[in-house]
Order: sequence, then structure tokens, then C-alpha cells
Amino acid sequence: MNMTITLPEVNEFTVGQLIYMLEAATGFAGELMGIDAFDQPGVEEGKNAAYAMFGRPGYEEKRKEMEQKPVKSEEYII
Repeated sequence: MNMTITLPEVNEFTVGQLIYMLEAATGFAGELMGIDAFDQPGVEEGKNAAYAMFGRPGYEEKRKEMEQKPVKSEEYII
């Protein structure tokens, strides 16, 4: 699925509306898939990953974990 979003103008109000629409869409999609899109453990995991990527002290193990992910293979990408 895809969509084209056209804003009548770019300002604080319309960008705020766009962000709210995307937040609501995330919540609805999560519910349809049986996922709590606003669950704290997921948010916390994202923060930990960001800290590790930026080299924050204390997150070395997380960085190692992230570096061991499978390598992207063009063979499986359509």
C-alpha cells in the first residue's frame, strides 16, 4: 500500500496535523496486527539501540549485538 500526502502549505499547523495523522496510523496499524505500538519495552529498546550506535558508554554489549545481525543480501531483495 502507498499514499501521496499533499499539504496545502508547509507551516506549524499543517506539519502538526501530518505528524498526528502518522501517529494515529501507527496506533491503528499496531492494533490491527496485535501489537501495542506505544508499549514501553519497545520504546526503551529503541533508545538503547540509539545509545549504542552513538557510542554512549555502558552500551558496548548492545552495539556488539547489533553488529552481529545478519548481513543484507541482494539475493533476497525483490
